[in-house]
Amino acid sequence: MNKLIVFLFTAVIFSLSAQNVINLDLQKSLELALEGNHDIKKAALNFEKAEEQVNEAYGSSLFPSIEGTGNYARAIKKPVFVFDFMGQSQTFEVGSDHSLTFSVNAEQPLFTGAMFLAVRIAQTFADISKENADFTKVDIISKVKDAYYTILLSKNLVKLSELQLNRAEENLKNTESMYKAGLVSEYDFLKAKVQYQNSIPVLSNSKTQYNLSENNLKILLGLDLDQKININDSLEYKPKLIPNYEDGLDITLSQNKLLKQVELDAEMKDLVASYEFTKHFPELNAYGNWQTQSQENDPRSFTDWRYKNSFSVGLNLRVPIFKGFTIDSKVEQAEIDHKIALEELYKTEKTLKNQYENILANIDDAKQKIDAYKSALGEADRAYSIAKKRYETGLGTQLELTDSIVGLTRAEYNYQSTVYEYNILLSQLDLVLGKSINELLTSN
Repeated sequence: MNKLIVFLFTAVIFSLSAQNVINLDLQKSLELALEGNHDIKKAALNFEKAEEQVNEAYGSSLFPSIEGTGNYARAIKKPVFVFDFMGQSQTFEVGSDHSLTFSVNAEQPLFTGAMFLAVRIAQTFADISKENADFTKVDIISKVKDAYYTILLSKNLVKLSELQLNRAEENLKNTESMYKAGLVSEYDFLKAKVQYQNSIPVLSNSKTQYNLSENNLKILLGLDLDQKININDSLEYKPKLIPNYEDGLDITLSQNKLLKQVELDAEMKDLVASYEFTKHFPELNAYGNWQTQSQENDPRSFTDWRYKNSFSVGLNLRVPIFKGFTIDSKVEQAEIDHKIALEELYKTEKTLKNQYENILANIDDAKQKIDAYKSALGEADRAYSIAKKRYETGLGTQLELTDSIVGLTRAEYNYQSTVYEYNILLSQLDLVLGKSINELLTSN
């Protein structure tokens, strides 16, 4: 009975532990990032704020402003009026014990030079915020891919380090047996021992890097660092079709989301310069005022207070004549800001073009290295097998065997690293080309 209880308890614990592990592939990782990434959430909130600023611009520039005020005063000691009458000083109190006033003021802009410019500026800023929100999403997708591929590479490097340690351990055991039998020298035994000891920290470092890469992915996905994740995937070389240079460059300059933000920023700076210039123009507003007031003394009940109403409407014209050259200075500053934005636009275009060319060149280079390292990996594996047999039969040396192990490990590392580099470059190319979120999600 006790064994049955222990078994059931263990099964429950194992089941709960399994439920706390999130199984991930690349598609699942991207979906989680779009839902939980903190930078994406911040960008979405900034876009919402920008939309509210558009509403604010409409309200302040085009819609009327209506404001109500109320004022009540109780005279603790009334003011006294003093005058002379027939050579004698006379005084009497003025005012009332209670004074109550209500008023409603309304103002409607009829004409200002910036009536619609303020709305256009706010709308352009909202467009920039939207582009930033979209760019943040595709940028996070790119970073998630990088982090995901880094985990796959780290996992492969852990396996490679374990394999290297096993090879070194096997070699040490064989060499120790041969040394005790007098078949090899002490130097060969020491060299095999050194190679084994050097392989231990390599494995430890590989495991540490794997844990760090897992935490980096968790942060991008918006997961807690203590959340367990499991990735059953491998780093593979899958050649993809790359657009030709001219087509890809046209797509980059027309669709890149970062470039669109810079273009909109330059457009907004131009609108701001026009907005500042409109400060030279007069402003015409219509206004209306309704007011009711009452002044009573203590003997009269509040319900019997007498209210007097007044109502007025009119026009208010403001004409700027001279403000110490401040308007001209602000216009000049705004125009300079526009020129700076244009320079940033030109710089961004050149930087993107250079980035696009570098990525294409690096992709071609990675393809060539993958082919070369794949071939070298097969040759290094065969060389290790030959060196191992030669050493076991007494025809080879420990130095020859050690070199073959190191060569095989380096060939495996070079191949895995280059496949990783190729996948990262594809992710960077997608980002530069300005692919949409749906394109990025469906291209995996």
